[in-house]
Amino acid sequence: MTAVQDKMKAITTAHVDYVKSSFEANKAYMEKIATIKAPDQAMQITTDHMKAAYETFVAEATKIGDMYKDFFKSAFEPMTVGTPKLAVSN
Repeated sequence: MTAVQDKMKAITTAHVDYVKSSFEANKAYMEKIATIKAPDQAMQITTDHMKAAYETFVAEATKIGDMYKDFFKSAFEPMTVGTPKLAVSN
């Protein structure tokens, strides 16, 4: 059971780390927006922020998704022993 708990802790930590980094990125974006003087700067800053936010989200979602896949594989492995129809495939 410890392996399952460790994997859940790792998943939780990954979620928390993503939320923290997302919050910091949004905070930095808002600070930049508050100091601009021209509308074209706002468009460029917003475009850059949204692109970075999307790329980070996709990367983190993929990483966390893989962690969940590994977690469920480990969690249900004992139930699949002796019952090949229940085995989790890659």
